Amino acid sequence: MKITKYLLIFNIFLLTGSCGTDKTEESIKFFKRGNYKLKDKEYQEAIHWFDESIIQNPKFADAYNNRGLANQKFDKLEEALIDFDKAIELDKKYWEAYYNRSEALAQKGDLQNALADLEKIAVAFKDSSFYYVSRGNIKSQLKNSSGATADYEKAIQLNPKNAEAYTNHGVIYFENKEYNLAKSDFLKAIELNSKQDFALNNVAFILAEEKKYDEALKYVDSALKINPTQPFYINNKGMILLNLGKLEAGKELIEKSIRLDDKNYLAYQNLGHYFELKGNKTKAIENFDKAKSLQ
Repeated sequence: MKITKYLLIFNIFLLTGSCGTDKTEESIKFFKRGNYKLKDKEYQEAIHWFDESIIQNPKFADAYNNRGLANQKFDKLEEALIDFDKAIELDKKYWEAYYNRSEALAQKGDLQNALADLEKIAVAFKDSSFYYVSRGNIKSQLKNSSGATADYEKAIQLNPKNAEAYTNHGVIYFENKEYNLAKSDFLKAIELNSKQDFALNNVAFILAEEKKYDEALKYVDSALKINPTQPFYINNKGMILLNLGKLEAGKELIEKSIRLDDKNYLAYQNLGHYFELKGNKTKAIENFDKAKSLQ
């Protein structure tokens, strides 16, 4: 889960106390333009203006950091990491750049180094709820469930209105099939932020496990309104429709989910269930075997 709260972080003193030369003033002017484009999600334009800022002032750490964010958003991950490295080289105490580099490393799959960066800034971010969510996310991916749980609980302690902390805390319970505890966390997340589509989908899944299919359908539809192309949500709705007896509509969604992500074993499992319900044993076994191989 991407955290973007540092999207536009930069040292304010650079804008007020470092304007001694025309070159620096030009650099700051381009930097501000880059920030506006970054905020508007015009990432290629943002990169252009940060380039111009750096040409004017090659030691402008903030310009490298924010260009790194733009590169990351523009799916240029290697370039983003180079920018974050440069920002840190120029300012060894640029804690936000360490945080952003950690996010990029995690996105790349380099979880150990991502965690190492977060550990370096633990003191600086000791009061940040979202810092603990980010660290918990990486620990969770590293299968350190107890460490992740502790971080999510610290995040909630620091900010009881952090919906993402509740969602991710619930995932730990969900993965351990402690569905009542998971559902409680997900519902709290949704109460705090109705746009928590991941929590909405997971509540739908749990309600389906409880055979409350009509209620489950409402939650998964809410998730899909927020993120209509998410293959897991589409598959989940397909599964719910199968259980409501709407076999063809369910099959259509499950197949759509597979087209979007053909590595989701649950979709093949559900497709196998469809063929089982239709009495096609051969096709059912074929899809169940596919699901098993992917799982």
